[in-house]
Amino acid sequence: MSDHFSGPAVIGDPAVDITDFYAFPSPERAGNLVLIMDVFPMATPQSLFSDAVLHRFRLRPLKLSAGAVTHRAVESVIDVSFQALGEGKSVQTGDVVTPDGRRVTFEVGRASERDGVRVFAGLIGDPFFMDVEAALATDASGKLSFKREGTNTVQSRDVLSIVVELPFAPIVERFRGVTLVGAVAEMIVPVAAKPIRIERLGRPEIKNFVLASTLHDPRTKGVELRDLYNREDAFALSEAYRPLYESRLDANLAFYGSLDGETAWPLGPGGRHPLRDLLINDYLILNLAKAFAPGGFLEIERALLEGRPHTSSGGRWLEDDILDDMLTLFVNGGRGERLGDGVDGPTNPPTRTFPYVTKPNLRADLPLPAFLAG
Repeated sequence: MSDHFSGPAVIGDPAVDITDFYAFPSPERAGNLVLIMDVFPMATPQSLFSDAVLHRFRLRPLKLSAGAVTHRAVESVIDVSFQALGEGKSVQTGDVVTPDGRRVTFEVGRASERDGVRVFAGLIGDPFFMDVEAALATDASGKLSFKREGTNTVQSRDVLSIVVELPFAPIVERFRGVTLVGAVAEMIVPVAAKPIRIERLGRPEIKNFVLASTLHDPRTKGVELRDLYNREDAFALSEAYRPLYESRLDANLAFYGSLDGETAWPLGPGGRHPLRDLLINDYLILNLAKAFAPGGFLEIERALLEGRPHTSSGGRWLEDDILDDMLTLFVNGGRGERLGDGVDGPTNPPTRTFPYVTKPNLRADLPLPAFLAG
């Protein structure tokens, strides 16, 4: 599931489990950027945001050159923190600190706005959609196991969501006019000497769909890499562990490329997969100079691979069918039929007005998903 349960460490504390990350130009206010971090899989009305971590969004300017993406050192950071629920209180409060130091205080469950910055945090219907069991069956069998009509594993479930919308002109100014940016969401323990990263998320399904399987790479067979990967800086992978991630990416991407019996991605020396370098830079790529448009997930990356100018804002909108996009790219390079899991939309469609997310489902009768129950 997108980034739900993305490693043994976060399974032990769902409040620090990032389930999804979305970044897109506002469909409601031109010139604004929307950042959404969903946490706490299978949340209930009793679930609380963690008061022990910073929920952090990071943005860096990018450069496209010679068919590759590089990021620069300068960055803009948006931090969201929550207070513990005090005795006798029933509503959590929190604060957002913007890159220019503005602070917006809010109550969980209520939309707030100050100086053009809009914030919402609260229980919502999980917007992710995917047939997880079919994806697991594909990995185990070596055959495409998706059906024409799949089963949405997160159907009717809820998560806790943080939505921050702010003008992006100050960010572009800080980036000296660069509008192409890389964006990540993180959970940080804010210790003074060196903050500890518990989890981070750029593109969805990199950990759970691309890196998770231990079956196909002899070098890392049986090794759980996701906890290590979660602690990495998306903009500066450690030299010690990078070869392990590269080896796993090469092997698992080659596995997906073999599923249709064709070779869309010929491997380079040492089994190097052509998508490795693009995907290991694990952040959403979006162009703030482009207007909001759904369906932009991976469009900038595909344009780079095809040697053409990109046409969309990229990033990720709440209804983007990311599993179909990724599966099609990995298996046939986007040059064949569109592949998918038979699940084409969330339980409830999002709105085009703030906070964009939908009301919670409030279902208490749902069993554990089969992959968790096992």
